[in-house]
Amino acid sequence: MVGCGTCGGSRIPAAVQMCPPQQPTGVTSGACKPCITGIDCAQDPRGEKRWGNAHTIDFEPLWHGEYIGPVRLPSLLDYRVRVNDEITFTYIPNRQKTIEEYRLMVGDEVSLDSISDASIKQVRVPIQPDGTVIVPLLKNPISASGKTIQTLRKDLEVAYQQYIVAPAIDILPVKVNTAVEDLKDAVNGPFAAGGRARAANVNPDGKVQLIGIGSVYVLGMTIEEVKREVNLRYREAYVGIDIEPTLTRTANHVCFVFGEVNKPGRYEMDRPTTVTQMLAQAEGMRLGANTRQIVVFRRAEDWRLIATMLDLRGGHLGKRPNPSDEIWLRDNDLIIVPPTPITRFNNGLQQIFTNGFYRVVPFQGATIQDLR
Repeated sequence: MVGCGTCGGSRIPAAVQMCPPQQPTGVTSGACKPCITGIDCAQDPRGEKRWGNAHTIDFEPLWHGEYIGPVRLPSLLDYRVRVNDEITFTYIPNRQKTIEEYRLMVGDEVSLDSISDASIKQVRVPIQPDGTVIVPLLKNPISASGKTIQTLRKDLEVAYQQYIVAPAIDILPVKVNTAVEDLKDAVNGPFAAGGRARAANVNPDGKVQLIGIGSVYVLGMTIEEVKREVNLRYREAYVGIDIEPTLTRTANHVCFVFGEVNKPGRYEMDRPTTVTQMLAQAEGMRLGANTRQIVVFRRAEDWRLIATMLDLRGGHLGKRPNPSDEIWLRDNDLIIVPPTPITRFNNGLQQIFTNGFYRVVPFQGATIQDLR
């Protein structure tokens, strides 16, 4: 039903407008919103809040589909390439006009013509691997690689003047920019990824291996910075090709949990994760775990070790609504949940008496008659 009185002023898009049934709480119609008090860390007073600071907040702005949660700010403003990321490089031929005049290269092919000599008529000559061309009448090869068409024409006219009075050499390019064709053939080769794209992993040294230019350092760069760096490197050797990098897979982000948890081990983080959320992945803590002295070890950018001690007991018991110790984890963090002092004491007694003294001098027991 479109345009009914119940849905007239709602935020539901017109394309899917309908009349939902009246909710007992009046949330849909806005008649009887529940009065909820809570804590918002962005509001006064400053610092960590306590339950005594609770006040009325809009904790349940329920609309259709919002059980999914609001659109949040990105976890990273600029993603920077890390080791083991996978980047796909797409090779795209361009038709942009170059500023500099084209210079011949090995593998190109030109056609020679002469108005005054019939023996030089549409002679097609390739540029040899040594960068020269071998043409009729001339005994010695002529250097061609790295020269423009006009420069090569002048050099040939000078060389032909010892055989022809007015050579009038004309040069037409037949096959040019062969390096780009070779590059595309290499990308499309049987041992490549196929098509005009090639995936490359970021090596532990922070570099990717690319066809035609070798190693390129990309660690810590954004994708736009990688694009600029790679295209600058390719333009030094190739003309008429653009490279478009795409981040196709990110490296695994892991965290390690050790100590008094039910399932210690290595866990992957596919989204921003707090310490308590990671402990929940480790299936919670054992009886006797010391939640007041949880230690997090972390490696800084230069691999030095830093650590912090967290007190999460109040938050886990529901006594602290805004625990400042509930921090975000970083890749390769190590969480250690130690035992409580009383647990350590009991373990020490068990080690000394049960596993130590009584194993050496077994207690045989005594009867009443033995004590008389």
